[in-house]
Amino acid sequence: MKTNVKTMLKTLFLILVIGSFMTACNKKDDQAKVAVQLTDDPFPMGFVAEANIQVTKIELKKTDGSYVTVFEGSKTVNMVDYTNGSTTEVAVNSVPEGTYNGARITMGDVSVKLNNNNTFNFNGSANHQVEVGITPSLEVSNGDEGDLLFDLDLSDSFDFSGNFMGSWISNIAQITGIDNFEPDFRAVALDQTGSVSGQVVDANGNPVAYAYVEVKYDYNGDGVPDSVSTIAKADGTFKIIGLPQGAYELKAETENNGDATVGSVNVSVQHNTTVNVSVQ
Repeated sequence: MKTNVKTMLKTLFLILVIGSFMTACNKKDDQAKVAVQLTDDPFPMGFVAEANIQVTKIELKKTDGSYVTVFEGSKTVNMVDYTNGSTTEVAVNSVPEGTYNGARITMGDVSVKLNNNNTFNFNGSANHQVEVGITPSLEVSNGDEGDLLFDLDLSDSFDFSGNFMGSWISNIAQITGIDNFEPDFRAVALDQTGSVSGQVVDANGNPVAYAYVEVKYDYNGDGVPDSVSTIAKADGTFKIIGLPQGAYELKAETENNGDATVGSVNVSVQHNTTVNVSVQ
């Protein structure tokens, strides 16, 4: 049985956003430098000591369909450390100037270690490879700077098995395994996006720990609302980065304190919007 992201009892990155790319000018003609970072989206971190993802290759796709390799090797990242807007750099490399509207990510070994030391491995299951569009596209010119964010949603990437009552995991013993790993990424040109941050509180104004916070907006224009989410920290604060400009619906859900929805949260480019949410 697959758990819902609302099973989380502690904050996460993955964005596993998974990550941001930061570009700076290079002295070579028609070149830009790309630094690759990772962040993570929600995952049941209250029960997870480590969520290790081995990245073996990252390629960027130009609008003419050609690919440019920005990283090839082996980099293992514990996604538990990169949540609520924090990121980690994977590599730095040069790329030709131009417009990049897609990416291809190849991963090797994957493992999850619970706080009770139970470990579930997906070692080398045939090199997980994911292709993802970049919306908005990343444009880099010689001498210019740009940013790209990769966000890995671990909650949609793992299928958990166990004995669950409803959608919340209340005890680590309920998790007996992980049935599958299918990585779920999104990618955006970071300098063309904004962010949302705030705090989740109860009806009395007290912070609510580890609430599930989600924003929805059809940012790729396919007519289907896209969601980006995180888990609030112990003090109820949260931050979601890499959001394309637009009006979002924000929803906060908790296990015992109810939920709340805030409509028309406006996000603008290179700006943080503060939204405090009262659940009841």
